[in-house]
Amino acid sequence: MASNPALGQTSDPLELLRQYTTQKKPVELLDNDGNLTTNLLQATTVRFGEDASFPRDTPTSYSRSNSDSDQYTLSALLHFLDHRDQSFYEYMKTTNTMGLQTVSFGDRVTLLDYLTGKSTSTGEEKQQKQLEQQQQMAVDTAVDSSRRANKARTDLVGDSGRTANDGTRDILRRERVLINTSSVVSSSKSFAKVPDLIKEIFPPKHGAKGADGKPMAPAAGALANGALAGNGVARKRVSQRKRANPIIVVPAATTAMINMYNIEELLQKHQFVDSRMIMETGGPKPREVFIDHQVTRSSQRIRVRVVDSVQDFTEADWNSLICVFTQGAAWQFKNWVWKSPEEVFQNTMGFYPKYNDERPKDSIKSWGVEVINIERTKRHMDKAAVVGLWSSIEQYLASKKPDFLN
Repeated sequence: MASNPALGQTSDPLELLRQYTTQKKPVELLDNDGNLTTNLLQATTVRFGEDASFPRDTPTSYSRSNSDSDQYTLSALLHFLDHRDQSFYEYMKTTNTMGLQTVSFGDRVTLLDYLTGKSTSTGEEKQQKQLEQQQQMAVDTAVDSSRRANKARTDLVGDSGRTANDGTRDILRRERVLINTSSVVSSSKSFAKVPDLIKEIFPPKHGAKGADGKPMAPAAGALANGALAGNGVARKRVSQRKRANPIIVVPAATTAMINMYNIEELLQKHQFVDSRMIMETGGPKPREVFIDHQVTRSSQRIRVRVVDSVQDFTEADWNSLICVFTQGAAWQFKNWVWKSPEEVFQNTMGFYPKYNDERPKDSIKSWGVEVINIERTKRHMDKAAVVGLWSSIEQYLASKKPDFLN
């Protein structure tokens, strides 16, 4: 077999792929030993005949329509071309199973037209043209508004030379003031008792903020026992209420491996789905998610509430917190009642999800969190990982917050 040409340094993989697609020339895939293969996942090199060769996951010059810094890889474009006739849902399932980059729904038509030669412009050029058109429309609108305003001023001046201001002054001379901003707020009644009435009707809530504006931490005894601090009357009122749901907090970042978009798929359906796939379908981010879980070796079911913000947490919410998913960023815990990630995970359990072939971040070594390994492509392995996750949660509840299991 002839030796491979040098890896393309001056050639553009996007242009070569377009040329080979329009000319219906075969693109070859080579494995690590330099042998031909038809399996994209086994391939390490993409060869364009004698023109050039590139590593399989080389970034191309075609950017996502919603991100200038996120470019499609050569492997993503090859896979997209091979599955162009599939529905977007089927294409996403196939792409997720293979662990490849997904071409977004909004880019499909423009990208396919470019690669098959129906169009000579990329999506980026089309967006630039649309932006220029919008800017020109804004300029035209501003000019038209200015012309109309000038015409209106001209029309206000009559043959006698009287302007609109002259007419306004005539009207004001004939007006009689009945009420003004001072008299409208004047009253002979006293409102001194209003603050006391408000306190009586709306008693202060738990979880009040301190002088620095941050939420005050619950008492140590309350955190340890999962009970609200307070006098006997307050405890009696709480006991009469319906017990709160245990709470799990996930990262708010859309780039996090586990967030509000895919937490239900993971914990309820025992399947990992890339959150980007769900976001690209256009669905809104849930504000909260409720997960029903059957406790192992028990007839009891617990309902867990999942959120990604603690901004409105009351003391009862902090006491109900049982678990936190983290991506290893300390800023996730800004404005929490605990001052550091180490202190957070001394008061609740933590999970750090990652792909099984990735190394954990160094930042989590001192946090005391449990690492959850997820396969990139073997979706049938998801259930075992999630069962282990729930087992850890149940053990934590049994030892630290047994009230949720009673």
